[in-house]
Amino acid sequence: MKDFIIASWDFTQSTPSPNQDDSPQLKPGIWFHCQRDHPDLPAWLTSLQIPAPLVHTLLANDTRPRFEKIDEDVFLIIVRGINLNQDAKPDDMLSLRFLWYKGMLISTRKVSSRAVSMVLDLLKAGSGPKTLPAILSTLLLEVHQLIANFLDPIEDTIDELDVLNIGNAKKEAENLNHNLHRLQRIRRYLKPQQYALQDLLNAKLPCLHEQRLIMKNCNDVAQRTLESVEFYIEQINGFFIALSQHQSERMNKNTYLFSVVAGIFLPAGFLTGLLGVNIAGMPGTENPYAFLWFTLGLMGTIALEVLVLRMLKFI
Repeated sequence: MKDFIIASWDFTQSTPSPNQDDSPQLKPGIWFHCQRDHPDLPAWLTSLQIPAPLVHTLLANDTRPRFEKIDEDVFLIIVRGINLNQDAKPDDMLSLRFLWYKGMLISTRKVSSRAVSMVLDLLKAGSGPKTLPAILSTLLLEVHQLIANFLDPIEDTIDELDVLNIGNAKKEAENLNHNLHRLQRIRRYLKPQQYALQDLLNAKLPCLHEQRLIMKNCNDVAQRTLESVEFYIEQINGFFIALSQHQSERMNKNTYLFSVVAGIFLPAGFLTGLLGVNIAGMPGTENPYAFLWFTLGLMGTIALEVLVLRMLKFI
């Protein structure tokens, strides 16, 4: 088996079996899963008489999710899945490309996909899909189930905001901001991906007629996941808006309180400053009770100011 072929299975019999024949010829009922960035893969695909534009799309470095129907027995679908490899960012979604070409299925990837690994494990255990169309529908369904499962912890984090007060929730702001960026990156691909699945359903391809129910379920999972992502983004944005309002209200309240205190002590500061200029002839300098009367006068002035401010509902 050639180096760029990661796995290959034969579905021409009632029981799927590993395929060891990698000769460059069209083989209906065979699934080839290939390493997309291997230098020998383009020549092998060309030797299968696959048109150059399809080969280019199948191997392109960066593509968005899409579905393209060439004819009744040739179509291409590109999807994105959660990257669950070690030390990888899950929201840096990996690309999977599937080319159905005259009864043969060719899939390519650049990094390992958990969805493909799960299906391969089922095949090795003898409990996997029995037909080539079932392989495609199962792979697409697993890709979207993994995305939905990845979102469950994020949903739990967002639900906890309902029981935390705004002061404690500020501690979660950094984690929420990280989740927000993740959700935005996932939404970037989920929206066109849901359109691609819908186009695949609308194409009503004869080869996928028996898998239509599974494909419809896959489309429903993708749509529900997209709606959940958009709802989570709205909730997180709403939390940040509420947090910002809370902080603004607190700052305004503190500023208002300082302004009231400064206003109350403004006359007292003016009078004490006036009497402290040390100019001869200041009244009361010969009266031993002058300081006492002055202090009582200041206290009365402050009390009168507080009373007036309360009557005017400033405090």
